[in-house]
Amino acid sequence: MAVKTINDTLGDVPRLKNDIAASDFDLVVAASPENVLYTSDAFVSTQIDIRDRLALIAWDGVRDPVFVLCQVEVGYVQENSWIQDIRPFKEFVTSPIDLLADVIRELGAENGYIGVEMEYLAAGYLQQLQRLLPNARFGACEPVFDHARMYKTAREREVMAEAFRGTEKALKETFQATRPGDTERDMCFRLADGILRSGAESVAFSHINGGPNTGFPHMDPSDYKVQPGDMLKADAGGRYLRYYSNVGRTAKLGPLTDEDRSWWTRLRAIHHEIIDMVRPGNTGRELFARATELHAEHDIPFPYAHNGHSLGLLVHEHPLISPHEEIPYEPGMMTTVETRVRWVGKCGYHMEDLIEVTDGAPVVRSNYFDNEEILVVDI
Repeated sequence: MAVKTINDTLGDVPRLKNDIAASDFDLVVAASPENVLYTSDAFVSTQIDIRDRLALIAWDGVRDPVFVLCQVEVGYVQENSWIQDIRPFKEFVTSPIDLLADVIRELGAENGYIGVEMEYLAAGYLQQLQRLLPNARFGACEPVFDHARMYKTAREREVMAEAFRGTEKALKETFQATRPGDTERDMCFRLADGILRSGAESVAFSHINGGPNTGFPHMDPSDYKVQPGDMLKADAGGRYLRYYSNVGRTAKLGPLTDEDRSWWTRLRAIHHEIIDMVRPGNTGRELFARATELHAEHDIPFPYAHNGHSLGLLVHEHPLISPHEEIPYEPGMMTTVETRVRWVGKCGYHMEDLIEVTDGAPVVRSNYFDNEEILVVDI
């Protein structure tokens, strides 16, 4: 097997290297499953399953990174990561934080400014590191990782587009197979099977509901039996090479009414206009402000905190389409546009698509099940 290099990574790790070197930190420590995966190109599943089995990467952006890792994971990481310097700890014998402190001293940063993931690393671990390195200063390094991860490589963009198309296909087939008397759980089972068959390693979430339950945003599938005339609504996603899909689609069990068509036509008009604004230089704040205006013009309630979001190794990444987002879009970014309306316990309509930012017009990358009109399930 050929040895991987930094240029073989799925994410833009060379950009991350430069961002770390240009930051105020003497070195940063990746600690979360997402940033350890992004940096190393190896997913250490026990980071999630066994919380005290830490995986940590110390990197100054100049020298090669150092991977502090439980010894049982070393073989797997050596096969999958470009990082060569792996320092194993023996579980229940050696503290990973003790080993990390040794690495930081070795790198000459024990008196420096160290970036840690303040939103992830547990307080007890941080306190332990502070005791071991009393002359160091610590700060939050999440913005360094966030900045690099906002820009998707060509390979990342293709993985995400295929993920969305796979989830769309699973959703369309699930809706088309639904019949009166099926439960929401029946739909969920079909959808989960379809997501896995489309190439996902796991189902991330499967909010698929019918009738009055479509009025809730993220209700778990229940034993409710769908009936003729019910709206069917889904907000679902899988993990494909650990990258999330997040698709929103709507169907109807039986013929549409004039009211259905009216709501959907107005929602689609909003959806198309906001998608067209996903262009270089525009900000999520500007898109959200325009969405607010459009909902008012079309007499559609708009109580939401966002109207879409970037995604990747997390479901919500920056830039967001929110009133607080000042990061301008740039080519290579990927975002969803999410247009919906709900009446709690009554009915809901939902659409969510993946959009790629280019030098010119935005490109819709979720194009298997476009939902330009509400899908009618023939019963």
